[in-house]
Amino acid sequence: MALLEQMATFVRVVDGQSLSAAARATGLSLPAVSRQLRALEADVGASLVVRSTRRLHVTDLGRQWYAHCVRVLREVEEARAALRSSKTVRGTLVVSASLTYGMVVVVPRLRELRRQHPELVVDLRLEDQLVDLVGEGVDIALRAGVDPPDSTAVIAHPLSTMERIVVASPRWLRAHGTPREPEQLARHECLLQVTPAGHVVRWKLRAGETEQTVDVRGKLRSNAPIALRDLAIDHGGLAYLPSWLVTDDLAKRRLRRVLPGWASPALQAWAIHRAELRGAARVRAFLDAMTGS
Repeated sequence: MALLEQMATFVRVVDGQSLSAAARATGLSLPAVSRQLRALEADVGASLVVRSTRRLHVTDLGRQWYAHCVRVLREVEEARAALRSSKTVRGTLVVSASLTYGMVVVVPRLRELRRQHPELVVDLRLEDQLVDLVGEGVDIALRAGVDPPDSTAVIAHPLSTMERIVVASPRWLRAHGTPREPEQLARHECLLQVTPAGHVVRWKLRAGETEQTVDVRGKLRSNAPIALRDLAIDHGGLAYLPSWLVTDDLAKRRLRRVLPGWASPALQAWAIHRAELRGAARVRAFLDAMTGS
């Protein structure tokens, strides 16, 4: 129990960036917080924070220990909740999703999840880089178009299948002409998506058994498809976007599909979580909300 208390205090220290903030949050005295921190550092055999008169700096080992503390404390909270009630979903669920997928797909479903499970706390992180589930204290990572890790340490649940299509605003097409074949895309100004590593996403298109990859050009780039959609609506050029992202824009004629017989090869959206969370009530509730089951 002493170790768990020390871990909880350490998390408060890091979150508040001071021992005083941790003391206020825990109701302990400042000397008591300092003693717990010293005891914890002695127990793990490493310096976790460096204190000066002006600020508190978390060491590299301290950041690693912080992620482990958050995960352990959350799992203890989940275990207690499971014992208190087999029906009520409680605890905190940390979810990582890309900005676009999170805003368009995840956020609209959180209200119903909240209604069904009012005691579940969802910490939604919108970030386009891939995350380390264990090291960063993430319970579920949602990614579209990225294959899950080939590891027995994680479990991947397919959420939906998608494809990318080429779109542009009607005004832009009137001004610049509508491409009729994939190779004609290379002659036009295109809105380009870049990966977190800085690589441009290539435009792969398929019609039946025929597949083509077109090297397009463009002066506007973004790692967020939702930004490229807005630029396309604002007559910025051709865009290669997930069909689910532009369904409403196509229906309301803000965008028009280009090369309607062509689309990317099918891509899968996944929910990925650590293997030890298999069967966890909070994970199951979230997955049910995302799949509509």
